[in-house]
Amino acid sequence: MKVTVRDTTTLRALKPLEVAAYLRAKSWRQEADLAGKGSLWVLDNEFDITLPTRRDLGDYVLRMGEVLRTLSNAEGRSELEILRDIQTTTADLIRVRAVSGDVAVDTLALDEAVTFVSRSRDMMLAAACAALAKRPVYAKRKPQQAMDYLSHVRMGQTERGSYVLTILSPVVPELQPAEGIQSHVELEEPYERQVTRTLIESLNALNEAAREAVVLGNMMPFQKAISWGVSANLCDAVVGLSAASAGEGLEIRASWSRTRPLDAKSPIRVFLSSDTIPIIEEAARQFRETAPSEDVDVQGVVTRLERDPTAKEGEVTITGNVEEQIRRVTLRLDEYVYGQAVRAHEERLMVQCTGDLVKEGRGYRLHNPRHFVVLTASEAEQ
Repeated sequence: MKVTVRDTTTLRALKPLEVAAYLRAKSWRQEADLAGKGSLWVLDNEFDITLPTRRDLGDYVLRMGEVLRTLSNAEGRSELEILRDIQTTTADLIRVRAVSGDVAVDTLALDEAVTFVSRSRDMMLAAACAALAKRPVYAKRKPQQAMDYLSHVRMGQTERGSYVLTILSPVVPELQPAEGIQSHVELEEPYERQVTRTLIESLNALNEAAREAVVLGNMMPFQKAISWGVSANLCDAVVGLSAASAGEGLEIRASWSRTRPLDAKSPIRVFLSSDTIPIIEEAARQFRETAPSEDVDVQGVVTRLERDPTAKEGEVTITGNVEEQIRRVTLRLDEYVYGQAVRAHEERLMVQCTGDLVKEGRGYRLHNPRHFVVLTASEAEQ
């Protein structure tokens, strides 16, 4: 059954440039510009479309309705299917599917659904961080570019097939060099595409690392997979997502934007079976236990001071909140900053310091300490 679209709000929300990108991807060609108010497109001299280019036109909704009807006739598909494709023409589409043996189940308990969305966000954020720099652990404070990217990602409509969450990651269309101009420069992919490509490649590497680690009995496969974007953050997100799959696995699939296609060799689907999840969970734990966490803020009280009378540097132990956990952290400070730590200890004031956190034995050490400050009572309460 072909479904038609008549909702005024839906038709008005269609963007002319996205529709134009869809037409171009479907081999339509623009024949004429209609005085800046629209453009004429044709397909094989059999179908033609008048595409409005200004959304303030009085007949904008009517014209967009006609566009969908013509596309439906040309493609032999429902207007609703075409509408969904238009909305994803200029975006990479990521489908996250909680696999269930009961194909009739297309719902999740409310609490599970909240977790599913939250962990999907964490997964996208891990990929956004990895696209900038490959690390085993990303600290609580993420790169601003990754956070800015996340603010533009959208959640689409859920789909049938167990429970499928769709994520739309906008990506700018690819522009070919002007006719007659040859470019020998290999242009870098837009950051948004780097994120979605990194996501699929890192999930694929994670899946292979989990299976290889079982055979070898060590973390080496996961260490190698860091170069593909695997991190403790990605592992945690996958483990959280698997909780909604009733122990039957997790599938992530990518559909690349039609306006910036990828070659057929690029992976588009990763299936993580339930038996890999405990291995992935253990890898996340070991990553966090052994890898430095960069740019970590430590805030607490000075509980130990140690310095040789002839030395210029001294060791300080701070007990306090580190990424929402109470920990004892040791660090070395130069003579001037050590003096500040002594004053804070004597006056029982809170201190704060930033550095790279590493687990040593049963405790933690902060390497490259910086921005050491003694907090006032009001600052410590914030």
